[in-house]
Amino acid sequence: MNKWTRAAGVAAAAMLALSTAACANTGGSEGGEGGESKGAIAWSFASQDVAIWASQLSLMKPAIEEAGYEFLTNDPAFDLQTQVNDMQAWIARGDVKAMGGFPVDPSSMVPITAEAKAAGIPMIAYAVSWEGAVAMTVAPNVEAGTAVGDAAGKWISENYGSDEVSVAILADTQTQLGQDQLKGMTEGLEASGAKVKIYPLEATTRDVGYSVAQSQLTADPNTKVWLGIGADMTLGARQAVIDSGVAADDEGYYVSATDANKEVLGLIETGTDMWRTSFAWRAEDLAEANVKLLLAAAAGETPEDIVVDVKQVLPDNVGDFANNG
Repeated sequence: MNKWTRAAGVAAAAMLALSTAACANTGGSEGGEGGESKGAIAWSFASQDVAIWASQLSLMKPAIEEAGYEFLTNDPAFDLQTQVNDMQAWIARGDVKAMGGFPVDPSSMVPITAEAKAAGIPMIAYAVSWEGAVAMTVAPNVEAGTAVGDAAGKWISENYGSDEVSVAILADTQTQLGQDQLKGMTEGLEASGAKVKIYPLEATTRDVGYSVAQSQLTADPNTKVWLGIGADMTLGARQAVIDSGVAADDEGYYVSATDANKEVLGLIETGTDMWRTSFAWRAEDLAEANVKLLLAAAAGETPEDIVVDVKQVLPDNVGDFANNG
């Protein structure tokens, strides 16, 4: 794992100010607590509807403002042109010192990054990389999926022995993130030694997760294990299973994901729900990495990638993920 990048001394103090403030609004926020602003730092997630992304913005905002910068954010709502237009507007301001985020389409970031570089603005990538980005918050997606698949496989072996068990995996494979996590879950299941029949299902939202799970249950009513790359889509699948007549605490079912929002945390905390565990990133860890990279880049330093790994969510540590949204 790469060493965490050193940022300006103020960055460390700033990160102590991370809090659970409300999600960052589209637009800017004044920085510097009465002092003269150093300029602006901008960050764009593909949407603010994804809980852990919105939570990171809330955590990043006070840290960046404490360091003396105005914090610019937006909500493209997964619309590529909106994200591109907003980032071009930030470049045109003339006072942005660093920018970055997670793109709707990574390939679209190449020309934007070239524009930013020409304006003297370094670009930080999040989770996926692209040409021109100077550093990245690395969230290893294949490894996260592998952790979920391996844990599910072990549960299957413990509870079903040598019997074959049907496993549905929900993923948005239109994105590299979805492809990587699906690959990891599949490899984890297969490496676990459990006897499984895997059904990849295309999903993006809770409603879509519910719908594809209904179809899956019609095709194979004995699908016992449900895995997903996002909380909402997997919650949709879980609800479809329950609506089919299965009790939420049925010991023969297993649900897990590479995500954990407040609703999921509540289910895991019971210790009896079919949503038994998740392997998720903590919003604080991701936000801290983002801020360190941005502040280093804004200060003219050469930042190095920061790797942030998933951690297993269990009933006794759900409080560690309270800021995940």
